[in-house]
Amino acid sequence: MKNKAFLIQFVILTVACVAILVQGFTHWVPLKLAGFVGQPEKVQLTWKTYSEGKFQDYLSDYAKQKGGFREPCIRAYNQCLYSLFKKTTNDNIVFGENGELYLEMYLHEVTGKTLKDCYGSEDYFKSRARKDIEKTLVLIDSLRKHNTAFLFVEAPSKTWVYPEYMPHPYCDSIMPFCVQDYYTQLFEENGIPHIDFLSYFKSLKGKTEYPLYSPYGTHWAESTIPFVADSILRKIESLIGQEMPHIVCLDENLQTRYSKQDGELEDLMNLLFPLRKPALPQPIMALSDTTLRKPNLLVIADSYFIQLQESAFANCFNRCDYWKYNNEVITKDIEFKGKVSEYLEAYKTIDEADLIMVINTAPYAYNYMFGFCETANLAFLDHDHQRMEKLIEETIERIKGSTEWYESIRRQAVEEHRDLDSLLRGHARYAIWMDEKQRQEQQ
Repeated sequence: MKNKAFLIQFVILTVACVAILVQGFTHWVPLKLAGFVGQPEKVQLTWKTYSEGKFQDYLSDYAKQKGGFREPCIRAYNQCLYSLFKKTTNDNIVFGENGELYLEMYLHEVTGKTLKDCYGSEDYFKSRARKDIEKTLVLIDSLRKHNTAFLFVEAPSKTWVYPEYMPHPYCDSIMPFCVQDYYTQLFEENGIPHIDFLSYFKSLKGKTEYPLYSPYGTHWAESTIPFVADSILRKIESLIGQEMPHIVCLDENLQTRYSKQDGELEDLMNLLFPLRKPALPQPIMALSDTTLRKPNLLVIADSYFIQLQESAFANCFNRCDYWKYNNEVITKDIEFKGKVSEYLEAYKTIDEADLIMVINTAPYAYNYMFGFCETANLAFLDHDHQRMEKLIEETIERIKGSTEWYESIRRQAVEEHRDLDSLLRGHARYAIWMDEKQRQEQQ
């Protein structure tokens, strides 16, 4: 009987070890953690890497990252930390009042830390903001020649709408100056088309059946998307002189299972069990009229556009291109996955757009329009093929004149099995883009 018990224990232990080993190599049970998980840099086994301990460190890091069933173990640890001590291993998440969760970067913006880190003083920021307006007016004038309208959308942040739920160390340090309010003032003074959703949301606060932000989200709540989308469509309608459909909410669709944006901070905590959540709308939307002519839209935005992109709003347009942070090209019509600086269709997309819409939130106001003014200037320059070819040739010569720069590109071409000449052109184009951006910033 005793031997039988030992045998059962041995079999259970063996099966568990084999399952962990197999899971580590194959990940046959799909388990994932939310957020970004860095991959250990591969180290080749050589006498030098072994004697210096670098290969052993790599194996240790690899085992930590790839170990079988590590995900539920991490979630269990995070759950204990949260349930017992109301803490999280994610340093970017801050617990507010009444169970509200905040992203730390938004707290730093509302307390003035971001302003101080980026500009040093309020007066210097104002001087830079006025230069941004000058660049915007030049951009609008250039776009007008291409029959393209422009719209700037000031997206609200949870910290400015619900500052009372922030933890006391932050709540007691709110600065009186708001960068978005200042830009809105400059937009109005200079006649730049814009929508100030920050003021809208503040005016709606306490008057709506549901909160304007989910307690576990950092973007505008799904319940506000029909209002946001329809408001933008009405503004677009006036700018391009073309009738646009209305957004119709077919069903509130109350759910305790939130969308990715409404529950994103909870997801980033990587808990074992879901948090208790009040039921919030996850609206089902449609368009009032699908027969109207559909214009082309180019959006330069942060992640606040994702909810609009995934709603009926995107169906109002023939093309709805999204340049995320003016860095990543997201388009359905052209098979391209890469950076805006490498996008050969950039000029065509801008030229064919009936409207270009920029969406900015307060923390990203310090990176004005994510450098789109410079990108547009370069796209217009790119269309001047003769001048652009001359610039590319001059930049390639500059690259070849720098041994370190040229050798790094040559190694990249070998490692990635790519043509050296085409890679040189790509790096030259990117260098021209950066030079243009730097020139604009110095003006």
